[in-house]
Amino acid sequence: MLWKLRLPAGLALGLALIAPQAALGTGAGSFGSTGSMGAARYAAVAAPLKDGRVLVAGGYYDGGGGDHYLASAELFNPATNTFSSAGIGAMSTPRRGAVAAPLPDGSVLVAGGSYDDGTEHSLASAEVFNPATGAFTAVNDMGVPRVRAASAPLSDGRVLVAGGNDGSTRLSSAEVFNPATNGFTAVNDMGAPRARQAAVPLPDGRVLLVGGTNDAPLASAEVFNAATNTFSSAGIGGMGTARRAPAAAPLPDGRVLVAGGSYDDPAERYLASAEVFTPATNTFSSAGIGAMSTARTGAVAAPLPDGRVLVAGGFDGVTRFASAEIFAAANAFSLAVRGRRLLVTVQATGKVSVSDAAARLNASATKKKRRLLLKSPDASGDPPTLAVRLHLSKLAKQRLRRTGRVAVKARVTFEPQGGLANTQTAKLRIKGKRKR
Repeated sequence: MLWKLRLPAGLALGLALIAPQAALGTGAGSFGSTGSMGAARYAAVAAPLKDGRVLVAGGYYDGGGGDHYLASAELFNPATNTFSSAGIGAMSTPRRGAVAAPLPDGSVLVAGGSYDDGTEHSLASAEVFNPATGAFTAVNDMGVPRVRAASAPLSDGRVLVAGGNDGSTRLSSAEVFNPATNGFTAVNDMGAPRARQAAVPLPDGRVLLVGGTNDAPLASAEVFNAATNTFSSAGIGGMGTARRAPAAAPLPDGRVLVAGGSYDDPAERYLASAEVFTPATNTFSSAGIGAMSTARTGAVAAPLPDGRVLVAGGFDGVTRFASAEIFAAANAFSLAVRGRRLLVTVQATGKVSVSDAAARLNASATKKKRRLLLKSPDASGDPPTLAVRLHLSKLAKQRLRRTGRVAVKARVTFEPQGGLANTQTAKLRIKGKRKR
């Protein structure tokens, strides 16, 4: 295929793309499988560490003969897409339905939950995981026991813990953990009792609390304002689907991924679908968001340093899972050239860059003598099309006028927010009118 690129007077240029095009994706984000945990975990906790790994701890599974409550923990390594419990100690007590959140010093708070030693015990206790030692250390208790509550880090270093149940009653109350004192302090209540919800910090310092249950699965959401220690649902839209025990995590562009959970119809139904919350509009949308490979309620989610999101464990009504999946924004793209613009068709918000647009000027030239032929531009924006202005270097223009042709390879990279970068190498044969 030959495209025409307009150049200064006297030059007629054609660009031929030799490398194969990547097929376009079908949505703005999708899930793919990754390594499995060492143990099946339902109603566990997860939190990102500063080194990019993710702590996953507690939960329970049915191993025959009843439920097994877990005190064990393991780490997910995004560099290898694997989990490992090597060198990781156990919590002081098994915890099902606890909460977890990262602290400013890199440690992780784990609080509440329940365990069963023949009798179900709801927990107010809390402990902190130290990634340097792999050990958990007890801190002060919460004001009340909380099972299937939600937590999120606040911009001032504290941690919000809200809702849940105390073993008999769903709670609307909330409290914050202060790492400076290792203690909890009560704040104002939520608008209504809410258990099995998800909580995620927003870029403006608010915390989104979404879904859960209060006698029935909830599609509603509310936000916590750390400046006033208050909750509000004013102006906050609801999800497209009611979700009991969804998994949720922030995306790099400030949106929030909410995945899975369950709802009643009238029997309990388990969800593989997902949607995103956009803080700028306070609305949810599932447009372009793919579904997980399996329905999961009570799974855990955590952001990864490259913008992807880990979702692990959970339950589909039959099986408690050790499996995990990763959500990433679509990175497939296609190319076309119009005038002096490179048009890149994309499926997600992100950035396109053009680099390594150099060539040998003669057959004997070494790699070090390669010369720049296209400047390295970039452009950011939203789908469907990102336009990048192309600029020939002075050397390229001179060679076109002198010889009428230049061959150049360019690396075109699309890096979606919330996904992995994708690069195509395009061989461009540039032809112009030879100067007479």
